[in-house]
Amino acid sequence: MHSIIRPVRIGLFLGLATLLFGIFWAMYLAVNHERIHKSLSERGRSAVEDKFVLSADGAGHGHAAMNGQTAGHDHHDHAAMTDEDGGAAHDEMHADPAMREVHERLTRGHIHAMGLGLIAMAVSLTLAFLTAPLRVKTFASACAGVGGLFYPFAWIIMGYRTAALGAEAAENSVLPIVVFSVALVLVGILVSLAYLVRGALRGE
Repeated sequence: MHSIIRPVRIGLFLGLATLLFGIFWAMYLAVNHERIHKSLSERGRSAVEDKFVLSADGAGHGHAAMNGQTAGHDHHDHAAMTDEDGGAAHDEMHADPAMREVHERLTRGHIHAMGLGLIAMAVSLTLAFLTAPLRVKTFASACAGVGGLFYPFAWIIMGYRTAALGAEAAENSVLPIVVFSVALVLVGILVSLAYLVRGALRGE
């Protein structure tokens, strides 16, 4: 059994690592749910404010003056909201479509980690019992494992960037990781499928 598993150990290891990551990531999201929402919501507001300031080309001084006049008032209103309407602000933050998108993308990191971890292990175990060159088994197993590990990170990075960049820009920013990861997983699956069909046709 040890000699059968040896060529695909890397895929099994990476698949198991991906599963463990998915479990711990779900635990992290559950424990730090409110802190993550607050941090990303503030980051999103900061990004919007920065864009507004930069876009105020000819009215820069007027904008600064307006900020100076209203800063104390805004701070007072914010403090009052925190003290008196904290529950309403909390509900509003969770009702924000952008924050719902952030949460969904972060959660998908966990979902994809669990699914792709299992796929990497299934591909590796399938390859272990097929009649194929050892190097091919190792290569296909490693492809499935590496691709399965990287893909969930694309969703997590996308989630963290969504609040500041927007949904579409955040998605585009991780496109190279997605393409790379999906390609590797497909290579692992197609190689194992090819040798599985070949073995079935030959009666092996």
